[in-house]
Amino acid sequence: MGRCSVVIPTHNVADTLARAIYSAKANGADEVIVVDDVSSDNSVEIARGIDGVIVVSRPTVGGPAVARNDGLQRASGDFVLFLDGDDELCDGALRELLGGFRDDVAAVMGRFEAVDHEGAPLDIGTWASEQLRPVVRRGRRYVASPDGFSSEALVTRLVVPPPSGILVRREVAQRIGGYDTTLGRSEDIDFLVRLSREGQLVSVPQVVVKYRRAPGQRSQATSARQRGRQRTLVHLVVSAPSRRERWRLARGAAAHHFDRAGVRWRGANEMSDRVIATRSYLLGVAFRGLGVVACCKP
Repeated sequence: MGRCSVVIPTHNVADTLARAIYSAKANGADEVIVVDDVSSDNSVEIARGIDGVIVVSRPTVGGPAVARNDGLQRASGDFVLFLDGDDELCDGALRELLGGFRDDVAAVMGRFEAVDHEGAPLDIGTWASEQLRPVVRRGRRYVASPDGFSSEALVTRLVVPPPSGILVRREVAQRIGGYDTTLGRSEDIDFLVRLSREGQLVSVPQVVVKYRRAPGQRSQATSARQRGRQRTLVHLVVSAPSRRERWRLARGAAAHHFDRAGVRWRGANEMSDRVIATRSYLLGVAFRGLGVVACCKP
């Protein structure tokens, strides 16, 4: 089917890095590349101590998107998976993901299981169960996306697997320039949206990765994540290559906020819930307006 490269961006993950590397090797990865983003612990020594691992050491801290891109440029496989240094691939993960590819497919996504630092399962609500059900908003209702994981569906749900659960065609990922390192947040959504313009995004039902969540990690910095997400959504709308695509992305972003507003308002127990619901509704209106303005661009 093709060779698989697993790129592991790392920054101070000495406690979990070996498990991540061995999970990739156990899956039969043809190439394991560890990109160290100037760790201050012994992550580099751990990676260099495991046979067959290619270690790339960055000279300055660039963040996960930069580290992933460095690994992408170094990779030689037909397919690439970006495995975070604190995650682990499940048995058979690469086989299951590879099985989802057809000639017109740019990336295959799998399900994930959230775990704590010790590997015990965590309850994260509907995130893991709803992530691979693409929907769009039509007539104030959310229905199955007729185009699957279209750009509109991706931003409507804004719930996708972590990069550790996505296998991409290397040539396509390189063609679109990898991750946008200027965004700072939600660059994984931007990456998938741009991939969707190059080929189909599909999913497999299997759990392919154990996604480790811990207090203080970057993905849980809620306020910064929310601000960064809005900037990324605006960027996606205004930079889309056509009027039609700009409108679809704006409609999807608005739908995401209207859904969030409705959920918060129905379950409101405190004034803070009503404030969040109102803010989300206003953001939905704002993205609808942005779509109208963006469609005036030639």
